[in-house]
Amino acid sequence: MTPATADIVPTHVKGMYAIFTPAGKMVSLTNDAGTLTTKGGGLSSVGLQAGKPIRLTPRQVNEVRAEVMANLDYDKMIKISYGNGGGRKILMLSAIDCPGCRMLEKDLAKAASRLNTTFYLVPSSLWGSDPAAVPALEKVAKIRCDANPALAWQTFWVKRTVPAPTTCGLTTQQVERDFSLLFYIMDTVKAIKPVVPMLVTEDGNWIRLFRDMSPTALAAAFGAERKPVVAPPATQWLAMAPAGAKPALPAQPAKAR
Repeated sequence: MTPATADIVPTHVKGMYAIFTPAGKMVSLTNDAGTLTTKGGGLSSVGLQAGKPIRLTPRQVNEVRAEVMANLDYDKMIKISYGNGGGRKILMLSAIDCPGCRMLEKDLAKAASRLNTTFYLVPSSLWGSDPAAVPALEKVAKIRCDANPALAWQTFWVKRTVPAPTTCGLTTQQVERDFSLLFYIMDTVKAIKPVVPMLVTEDGNWIRLFRDMSPTALAAAFGAERKPVVAPPATQWLAMAPAGAKPALPAQPAKAR
């Protein structure tokens, strides 16, 4: 793979990209400057100094997580508001064929009159990229392409129906990739546990869910009074490249002589 043949895919985090081989195999996450890599597992800095990639410290991972949360591209997500929205921006990672997600949606519907919360949804299938996921991913694509995807998502859980297909061009592969990349990012920066459904607060902390959550418990968990105070990130791991510039591939470590 070379810079000319690499497929660099924007993620749902502004300033963070995924690098794929021409055959579609993911190699690494990176940033605009090409100074972050996940090749080999975890987050490492590369090219900041000569030598091999250097694994980020827990403090540095926290810094990246703060920037990830500050740079979530909410415009790419399905916005679902209850009440006045509460000024909240809670990330929701869900799946259309997930029993736990169905239970959560049922509980949210029961608590709707007491909720003042906004969720930003990225949905997929529990089957991931397995061929068995295609029917579920097709349903997600129809929901995402609908003129009112939030209503389409909520209607699905009540009536088990999806909108008629449109020509928005969204493929099942894109649906799965969008979800898996964001899930991988959030897992890499230690913002989530690897389970679905997963809800994440504005400061990058996962919200613990319980079976049969009551309207009172849901209102308390997601209410405006629980919104964390988030200071602007002090570091710039995801600093944007100059306008029009192509994101750089991670720098190659210097070879030992």
